[in-house]
Amino acid sequence: MMSSNRKDYGSPLEWLSILKQDEAWLSQRQQLQEASAADVSTHRDEALRRIGNGETYEYWEIYQHQVEPVVTEVWEIAELSLPKLKIQVIGMLSMEWMERLMTTTKNTKLEADEARKYWLRLEKAGFVDAKCALMPDTTRKQAMYIAELFADRLGIKSKWKTFEQQWGISNLAQEKWDMQETGSTPSRSKEIDKIFED
Repeated sequence: MMSSNRKDYGSPLEWLSILKQDEAWLSQRQQLQEASAADVSTHRDEALRRIGNGETYEYWEIYQHQVEPVVTEVWEIAELSLPKLKIQVIGMLSMEWMERLMTTTKNTKLEADEARKYWLRLEKAGFVDAKCALMPDTTRKQAMYIAELFADRLGIKSKWKTFEQQWGISNLAQEKWDMQETGSTPSRSKEIDKIFED
């Protein structure tokens, strides 16, 4: 049984380390491992409910779903009891676990034979390098356009997150929204369209 007194822990990360060995998290992780693909949506909703809409959630968004910095930030909030923090952190750990699983699955799609032919074409056209990283002169709008076509061809559901992680950029959805608002396509869009033609 974990203590509800902050003074019993040397640091927030020590508390987190103990939580990761606690029965509450271990049983939750077991449920996640046994879940079918159809159950993931339910588990995701439950995890978000546990995190709630307070400061913990805000820090979780700021730190891009990294649990350790969030725990460090909210540790000193007196109104946030350790039992409540435990519930929220189990929600965050659940989301982290599911996101890692989804990223692994999606990255596998990005490494499949069908994906390789697109990567090679993109490299030849100068949009990405040999390691599939964006070239410096590839614009954010072009990256968004490539991500969208790539995701459509490979059936990747959360395209923005997949390619944002792949390329280390953020807010590709905003680029899509801007394109829809202005009605203009990125430069070299016809060339990108040809890359994804079969």
